[in-house]
Amino acid sequence: MDQPLFARRVTAEDAKVRFEEMPDGVTIAHIENNSATTSISLFGGQVLTWQPKRAADPVLWMSQLAKFDSMTAIRGGVPICWPWFGKHPSAPTAPSHGYARLCMWELERITSLSDGRTEVVMSLPQSAQSGDQHLADLSLSARILVGDALEVALTTHNKSSASVRVTEGFHTYFHVSDIANVHVTGLNDCEYVDLLDNDRRRQQAGAIEFTGEVGRVFVSCDRTCDIEDRQLGRVIRVSSSGSQSVAVWNPGLNTASKMADLGSTGWRTMVCVETANALENALVIAPGQQHTTSAIYTVMPLA
Repeated sequence: MDQPLFARRVTAEDAKVRFEEMPDGVTIAHIENNSATTSISLFGGQVLTWQPKRAADPVLWMSQLAKFDSMTAIRGGVPICWPWFGKHPSAPTAPSHGYARLCMWELERITSLSDGRTEVVMSLPQSAQSGDQHLADLSLSARILVGDALEVALTTHNKSSASVRVTEGFHTYFHVSDIANVHVTGLNDCEYVDLLDNDRRRQQAGAIEFTGEVGRVFVSCDRTCDIEDRQLGRVIRVSSSGSQSVAVWNPGLNTASKMADLGSTGWRTMVCVETANALENALVIAPGQQHTTSAIYTVMPLA
């Protein structure tokens, strides 16, 4: 299929860039440089895949049942949750995790950097706002750095004359061999909200293991997390900046079976470790100010 006009303006000189138009209007940019390959959907401003060339297995997980219909949040990769994380605080019919992942983003540029990485910059059009006047003067941009590590950064700019409260996050899905082989470390002694037990507050003891559904939001905890996978013999490290919350989720069999875009088997090969500002860690952005939240994903051998 012919490339859209914008593709000819943003092709990076030192990276291979190919644009794919899906049947229902979703545009995907496929990028390859000397260090890694990635694919990014303009619907949702969402990284779908990323794999360093030295890695034998994908790092991000994509559901085989994911929908690309320009209406449904894409199940997998790095969905952007904004301007609220989880349920809307006062509107029960509002979409879970906000509307940024349900909108078409504008691709501003793709650039090859001097260090060999590829930079992708996108923005959420003002016309994509939800109609909430309280949020009308917020702008949102995403910066993605593709290389041997993957960095995603989200910047919210408050252009209004009043402070604005925002919750946000990267709902990142990671590929694992089997959830039974996985431990998530780095959150020992942190307080979390147990989403599966009436939002009760608990304290994490040791590594997180997965013997059933897990849904936890760790608050006031800006730790680096490691996803240890014994079968793949690797660690995926999740580092962050500008965030105070971490969410960890695996739906387990019963919940996954009720989700049309996940199914009864896909849950076994994924885990979500999410960089966020949620619950009491909501951002309050003053007039004229901006805030950037970033996450860096790296892969290393399991010691």
